[in-house]
Order: sequence, then C-alpha cells, then structure tokens
Amino acid sequence: MVKDILGEEGLHFDELNKLWTIKFKKECKNSVDKIGQFQKIIGSLIELVDQLAKEAENEKMKAVKHGLVSGAVAQACNPSTLGGRDGWITRSGDRAHPG
Repeated sequence: MVKDILGEEGLHFDELNKLWTIKFKKECKNSVDKIGQFQKIIGSLIELVDQLAKEAENEKMKAVKHGLVSGAVAQACNPSTLGGRDGWITRSGDRAHPG
C-alpha cells in the first residue's frame, strides 16, 4: 500500500529497499545503455585493428619472402659497396656515358 502511494508520486524501492525516483532510474538505465553501446563500438574497433595488424604482418612476411625489405635498397646505395677509390663513384670511362 505504501509502495503504491509512493509509486504514484514517482518514487519506488529497489531490490535493496532503497528509495529511488523514477526519473533517476531512467537516467541510470540510459547511462548503462550508452556504456553498452560504447563497449560494442570499441569491441568492433579492436577487432578491426587486429585484422589490419594481421594483414600488415602477412604483407610484411610476403615482402621478406621475396627479398623486398627496406635494407635491400639501403645496401645497394651504400657507398662502400659501389667500388672505385675509397668507395667513391668514379667516372666510367665509357665515352657514351661520361659521368
């Protein structure tokens, strides 16, 4: 009977017999719902990032397998591997390509 009277005034008791307003209960439910939606969005984002990381790792492994690593270019341009005097590029001696 008392609960009915309080209910008419927008008040209710929860499972721990604490007095709450219906407005506050709705606000709490909305907050909990928004947190749930946020968790779903973040979960999807984490899955997407994991998938992209796996794809990037696969592409990296393909590049390594085919010898297309970034060090290959740096090694080809290393002056000490070009020969000539003290690793310097010298003229070719080819008159068609005097350089």
